[in-house]
Amino acid sequence: MQENRVVAKYLGVFFAAALASGCSVSPEETGSGASGRADAALGKSVYTINCSEVVQPEESVELDGIDGLMDDHQYYAALARIEAMSLDTQTHWLMWAQLLGHVGQLDYSEEVFGSIVNSCGSSRAYHGLGVVLVKQQKLQAAREMLESAKAMAPADASIRNDFGYALIKSGEYGRAAFELRTAYELAHGRGAATHNMVAAYYLNGGQAALDELRNDVQVSEKQLRAGVELAIRILGDAS
Repeated sequence: MQENRVVAKYLGVFFAAALASGCSVSPEETGSGASGRADAALGKSVYTINCSEVVQPEESVELDGIDGLMDDHQYYAALARIEAMSLDTQTHWLMWAQLLGHVGQLDYSEEVFGSIVNSCGSSRAYHGLGVVLVKQQKLQAAREMLESAKAMAPADASIRNDFGYALIKSGEYGRAAFELRTAYELAHGRGAATHNMVAAYYLNGGQAALDELRNDVQVSEKQLRAGVELAIRILGDAS
């Protein structure tokens, strides 16, 4: 379903460097008269969030086009397209908040995600807010948001992956290894969870842990090397 694609795009978002900040259209500038549009300028934290999960067929066509732009990393164009739409569903709001983060407007992204959390309380909203908080190095708050998302959707591989990554960044390597092994199995070995899992195992137990992991799961030598390199980068960032 269209609304589920928003969450899927969060997977691996931690590995993308923040893009240079651009000047986004504020809710006030987009107009408060349209259904579901934010009704105050960014920074006021006053939004009229529509929590509906129902995306109309004609909206799906436009959202598919925005998805294509995001797949091509054309985030500024995608942001302009979503801001030209009436934000009639939670999917629209989540996509807008996510795109604000992609163009480096992390404070605004956090603000909008926070409003969606307060209005809708969905796992997708908690997940998105947690991702943005990790990118801002607000790790304690990020863990709380991602743990809430996990409690609501424990079988969501992307949530477990991002929660595990937040735990790695926080130095909780044992817990991270558990979450990321879970994400790896839920995702059937696909996506960013593999490298994250290897990094967590390495940070938690060194080469012995990697040898044990190699015996348990189908991880290639290339994936092992990439995971160890990720672990080293994380340690470097923390120093």
